Amino acid sequence: MLGLSGQRVTYEQARALLDHPDPAVRLTLAARDDLEPEILYFLARDPDTTVRRALAVNAAAPFKASLLLASDESEDVRHDLADRVGRLVPGLSQDQQAKAWRTIHQVLTLLARDQLPRVRRALAEALKALPDAPHDVVFTLAMDTEASVSAPMLEFSPVLTDEDLQAVILASPMTAQLAAISRRINVGEEVSNAIVGTGNVDAITALLKNASAQIREETLDAIIDAAPRQASWHEPLVHRPTLNARAALRIAEFVADSFIQNLAARTDIDTETAIILTKIVREKLRREDGKSGLAPDDPHAALAEDALRMAGRQVDTLAGAGKLNPAYILILAAEGVTPLVVASLARLADLPVKAVAEVVRAASAKGMLAVAWAADFSAEDAVQLQVKVARVTPDAVIKPRAGGGFDSTEAELEWQLDMFKDVAEGKAAVS
Repeated sequence: MLGLSGQRVTYEQARALLDHPDPAVRLTLAARDDLEPEILYFLARDPDTTVRRALAVNAAAPFKASLLLASDESEDVRHDLADRVGRLVPGLSQDQQAKAWRTIHQVLTLLARDQLPRVRRALAEALKALPDAPHDVVFTLAMDTEASVSAPMLEFSPVLTDEDLQAVILASPMTAQLAAISRRINVGEEVSNAIVGTGNVDAITALLKNASAQIREETLDAIIDAAPRQASWHEPLVHRPTLNARAALRIAEFVADSFIQNLAARTDIDTETAIILTKIVREKLRREDGKSGLAPDDPHAALAEDALRMAGRQVDTLAGAGKLNPAYILILAAEGVTPLVVASLARLADLPVKAVAEVVRAASAKGMLAVAWAADFSAEDAVQLQVKVARVTPDAVIKPRAGGGFDSTEAELEWQLDMFKDVAEGKAAVS
């Protein structure tokens, strides 16, 4: 009878049922929206998880009960609460906010710092589009290292300022977070410049595809400098809004014929530039080999000088943020951000970037072992660098010696480093 629609329950009846031995009875209480707040508050300490979950999703639950549930031992309870509280915030009247905001803020803060990504993710999804969500809670979620938590906030939250976004970029998040920032509506010039400064190919691709992103001329020039070897940038570059004639002609130097034709057809390109672009297409079509556009991708394009130069800029950022360390570089290696990993290893090992690049080009197990040793990585970490960065085949990987440690003498490791430095210097002298 307790669960019947319209069945009134007095305070005394509900109070007597709080200790009922049947969890189903207490569950029915926790789901009701017509009980005194005190009754629902007591249920926040119910020993049965299903009861507390029912309370977590009950919009009538008092905020003090939510504060208890935010620290509940059950992740399901905290997840359900995060979803409900996040959706509840915009529906509060000014009077309700004034009375309960401190408690609500405490609840949101606890959930934003929850140890489980699932809980934080539910809160992020609920808060991502709210203009009146608490800034500190939003920023905490935006700085979350779990991409599924931070990316929704970074892409959609109107609460985040350009300064917030630059702080996130300075903290050197992974590709998913950077790309989320790149996809925001009306990305500002300073934020765009910071994205380009990371050298992250996927994030820059997303930025170029974002027609609302504001990219200043010098920032676009930096992208064009590195674009010849980044095929994923060609089409979005060709279709960037407000492309000036100089940029269009520079882009025409390396993109495929069809893209040059698209450039020539742009309505914002002056007639003289359009004629020049048309001539470029015709000249390419008259080539004896009949080939046009970009040459086949260089398998070592990631190690080209322009890519390494851009990576060097991000290494400075990593060092400034205190993140230039083996643990973080291993995360980058797992993501396949080869230029940044090479530049970072070179900085930590005090080696020329070109020497480390030669190790990777040669897919040298001994060379990467030596670089890892010089950069103060463990022998176990060196295995990951061999596989993920130098692309050493599993059967050729040099594993730690029994009991741990590098399976080479210091003299052998130093010889490897000297050899690759000589190779890099030799190539530089020839060029």
